[in-house]
Amino acid sequence: MSQYVLIRLLCLGDAHLGRYPSRVPSGDNSLSVRAIWERAVSTAVEERVDAVILTGDMADNKNAYFEAYGALRKGITQLSQTGIPVVAVAGNHDYDVFPQLAESMPKDNFTLLGRDGIWNDTVLETRSGRILRCVGWSFPSSHYDHSPLDSLGISQSNDFTIGIVHGDLDAQSVYAPLASQDLVDQPVNLWLLGHVHAPKFYGDRRVPILYPGSPQPLDPGEPGTHGPWMITISEDNQISPVQLPLASVRYETIPVDVSAALQISEVKTIVAEQLEQRGSELIESHPNLQYLSCRPVLTGQTRLHRRLSIEGLADVDDLDVQVSECSITVDKVFIETSPTRDLNEIAQLNNDPPGILARWILELTNGGDNILLDPALKSAASVYKSAGFKTLREKEPDSATLSRLVIQQSMLLLDELLAQKEEND
Repeated sequence: MSQYVLIRLLCLGDAHLGRYPSRVPSGDNSLSVRAIWERAVSTAVEERVDAVILTGDMADNKNAYFEAYGALRKGITQLSQTGIPVVAVAGNHDYDVFPQLAESMPKDNFTLLGRDGIWNDTVLETRSGRILRCVGWSFPSSHYDHSPLDSLGISQSNDFTIGIVHGDLDAQSVYAPLASQDLVDQPVNLWLLGHVHAPKFYGDRRVPILYPGSPQPLDPGEPGTHGPWMITISEDNQISPVQLPLASVRYETIPVDVSAALQISEVKTIVAEQLEQRGSELIESHPNLQYLSCRPVLTGQTRLHRRLSIEGLADVDDLDVQVSECSITVDKVFIETSPTRDLNEIAQLNNDPPGILARWILELTNGGDNILLDPALKSAASVYKSAGFKTLREKEPDSATLSRLVIQQSMLLLDELLAQKEEND
């Protein structure tokens, strides 16, 4: 039996108005973050939502104040004119900008919760007559190294209650660390979080948790589908979140098997065909997509492995293609091919260097640890913990990632050793 929808919300955060997606043509307004914000506002109006929830970092920083101010004020005013309230919290990037913006926006339909790091709430009456309580906390400064939940004290309510906070889930962090269990223990029906740009819904918790992610991806580190979320709540408090793929930009890593290629030109043909196929698939489900930035990963056994590993794939601009209204370009090509060598046969070469290396590679391929992996793990740990590298805030690769890299480089070394051996024989 279907449930009657009593509450309908549109949720987004981490838009970073003032920034522009990287590796896309500059100056195209349709690819800007502002265009996606405007699209989200129009969707909220068309769908007659009960409220729009903003989970922080809508503005990038105070340097982008005027750009963020204009876009946010215009959108919130449009929502206000159609009777749609906006409830927001400030994140670590807009902790000082959002309060200023709030002062000049329509106060009857815009509420900034949790100013100065102090929890507070607001109550809204939805179109169905159901009461919605929103409880929120905002960043008081650019860093906050303890849990905002330490100061949260709210009572149980019969009204559907949403908690809104910007922070890091289950991580040691200077950006408002939040423990999942602490969130679940609160008298809240749904948590809406900001800060993490990758969208993720934790629907298996007693209290569901949603990171809406960035509505428009900003760099290749934000692959996959992006856009605001439509959240519906039924009469028995069943929560149904659906992501709306409104983003006009997408970053994608595409595996491409080139084992059938005998020449570099054939590799390019295979890559181009895969890009066009993937673009066509995405356009069907993502009609707003206008720019697809790809990173093909070449895989498979090929006699071209050595050449590809040393020279890479030149003139990747030749692979750019247009599919309907979507431009598909190649940002970077990763080579993860392997030579057409029989490792098991080479491993029988007793104590010859190629035989020893082949046995090590087989061990790694089968998931075992060996003499090659341990030094790589130690070196990676040393590099990623160094002061200079910490500023990049890159995640340290796990053993599986390092294992793939070691195998790739070991195969290249094995090919070189065998080539030398064949020349000397």
